[in-house]
Amino acid sequence: MPLPWLEPLQQQLAQSYSQHRFHHAQLFNGDKGVGKQRLVEQLADGLLCASANNLVACGHCKSCLLNQAGTHPDKRVVKVDGQTIGVDEIRDITDFINHSAAQNGNKVVVLEQCHKMTTAAANALLKTLEEPSLRRYLLLTCEQIAQLPATILSRCAVHEVKVNIETTTQWLASLDIPNYSWLGLFSQQPLLVEQWQNEQQLESIDTLYKFATEIKDSHNFSALVDILNKDTSLVNVFTLFLTEHLKTQLVLGMDFFSYQKAQSAISEFIYNSSHVLGLNMPLAISKLAFSLRESHN
Repeated sequence: MPLPWLEPLQQQLAQSYSQHRFHHAQLFNGDKGVGKQRLVEQLADGLLCASANNLVACGHCKSCLLNQAGTHPDKRVVKVDGQTIGVDEIRDITDFINHSAAQNGNKVVVLEQCHKMTTAAANALLKTLEEPSLRRYLLLTCEQIAQLPATILSRCAVHEVKVNIETTTQWLASLDIPNYSWLGLFSQQPLLVEQWQNEQQLESIDTLYKFATEIKDSHNFSALVDILNKDTSLVNVFTLFLTEHLKTQLVLGMDFFSYQKAQSAISEFIYNSSHVLGLNMPLAISKLAFSLRESHN
């Protein structure tokens, strides 16, 4: 089922395909949780379907059944393995594209988080983009478009995947998610909230929010440490809450020097969390809390 805020873009793409103006390389840029990956998956299915209607797969033909089983021979999905996408993965894409289609139709490559390509990988992809083959399509997703070479961008049809806040707010409400104080901060990343719900993490996120807004008064951080040690990606969520709380304090009269001092402490915590191997999380949080208390004094 298409996500409601993505329907206009999906319809635009379907129209360009029906008019034979669909670019062979489609790049979708947007925040994590905006739905670009789901859009790309639906497009890939539609491009491979034998009976697609407006680029929406029928769900019943042989190609659709192969897609549902994850065994379609004319579809290749490349994901980040580790920190980067290497040149070998891109060369595999080139080989895949150059072979005949097993189902005598389109061939589709999905390249996730393409901003994580190494320089060599980007150069290899450029050669593929420069020599498009008939009925071969590359669907790329990206979260940091500034990291991509201009030569790559110039050879793709680039789409900024955005949300309609009113639509996503209604959609989140339909998931029966409690009206948490922090929910509005993620109205532009609704699938991130849905993921937390599916993984039963909403209470943990709420705990992070409470710690962020009360950190200068807290002394026992064991619950916070447990959450961040279990899933280090939530460091970004916690520090977002801290930063938003700081902005509120600034509006309420916090002096700018103290605000900058507190923001520097948060930035140091973010850096250490992602760069220091084997970081002592209890010590790092205690140091952060001390700095934030100092900035409020």
